[in-house]
This record gives sequence, structure tokens and C-alpha cells, in this order.
Amino acid sequence: MDTRADRLDRMLNVTVELFFELEQTMFFRQFGKRKMATLDIGCGNGAYAANIGARFPDMRLTGVEIDAEMYQKALVRQERNLTYIRGSYEQLHGNGSYDAVIARLVVLHIQNRDEFVKWVYDHTSNDGTVILIDFDDARYRENEKLPLFSTLYSTARQSLRRKRTFLELPDALRLEFCHGGFVHLNTERYTIRADRPDGKLRFCEYMRLATEYLLDAPISAERERELAAWLDDPDASHEIPMFGIRFGKSAEVR
Repeated sequence: MDTRADRLDRMLNVTVELFFELEQTMFFRQFGKRKMATLDIGCGNGAYAANIGARFPDMRLTGVEIDAEMYQKALVRQERNLTYIRGSYEQLHGNGSYDAVIARLVVLHIQNRDEFVKWVYDHTSNDGTVILIDFDDARYRENEKLPLFSTLYSTARQSLRRKRTFLELPDALRLEFCHGGFVHLNTERYTIRADRPDGKLRFCEYMRLATEYLLDAPISAERERELAAWLDDPDASHEIPMFGIRFGKSAEVR
């Protein structure tokens, strides 16, 4: 039986194919060959963390995931330098333990961000960095050739932001982390664009899986036709705007 967790698992695999190469160049390349300890909060099925671990074999990487089914899927990717832990980040111990903390596509799911910021500050080394990556909703534009998917995506994002500050997420995170003692190092805004056949094929699979995950049901014939028409249209494209923001305990951190 194809469960919701199975759909999310496949969707996360596709996001790694779509996003990882660009994001590792923008945010992780500075890690180099340092023997550093890194924490991935909300690591899902572990695919993204596994790619980081493979790219930086000298890194000691820990992924923490609260969902039991996702944790089980992550375990199959465990390696010598990569450990997955089931539970919440608050259950981890050891102040100053991590040289880098990564939270990708999870901060809107964290209920108390003030406590989150404090925990991250306490558990990051003095020369450590925090990297937050998420969708940049302010720059998202609905696609007239993908009306069903665009509406579904926008509604899902809006429901996550419902009770948050009026600030856009990058601005809110900068305010919260700086208030919590961090120094803002930089914010990068970028866009993943699908306009060529190979990229569109992967992106179409992502949209199909995201649709099934968000609706918790197999994709309808109407939605499938929309994706197929978009895929076959040589003039059709789609963009997902993203941002990444880096913080340190000191402005000397780069």
C-alpha cells in the first residue's frame, strides 16, 4: 500500500535532485575538509543529509527526525560519518556540540521559535554557523498553466504561515535569531527553474508527489492532465523561489 509517508519519501528524494547541487555550492562549500560536527534538524528521510555526508566525508553528521516512519526510511542511509536519531531536537544534549546546524524546510513547523533559537544558540559552537533554507513565499507567482497545482501549493504554504508574524519569513528569522544573540552573516535568494525537458520531467514528478502528499490521495485525472499538458508544452516553465540565511555567534564567522 502506498502510504502518505511513502509519497513524502519519494518527494524528498526528488527535491534532493532538484536543489542539492546548487544549495551545497551556496551554503556548504565553505565546510571544506574541516572535521566538523553538523546537525540536520528535521532531516526527513535522510536523503539530503546523506548527500552532505557523502560530499564531506570528514564531517560528523547527525540527523534528527521526529516522525517514526521518516526515521525508519532515514536509517537505511546511515553511514560511518552519519547518524540518525529518532525524536525532537530538544532531546539532544551537549551545549556547544555543533559546528553547523541546518534546518531546511522545517522552521514553519516549529511552534515556539523563541525556544528554538535559544536551543540552537546553546548547542552551537562559538565559531559555528546556522543555515536555514526555505521557500521564499513573497516571490512565488502562481502559474497560469498550472492553476490547480499553484492554488494547492499557495494554500498549503498559507496554512503554515497563518499564525505567524506579518513579516516575510526571511525577515522574521533574521529578527528572531539576532534577538537571540546571533549575528546575521548573509541571506541568499535563488530560484529553481524548470524550462528544459529533463528538468521539467523531474519537476513534474515533484509536483505529482507533492499533490498526492498534500491531498493524501492518488492524483486525480484532472490534475494529471494539467501536469501532462504543462510537461508537453515547450513554452511552459515553472519557478520555485527559495532563500537561505546564515547566522553565526560572531561576525568573524564566514
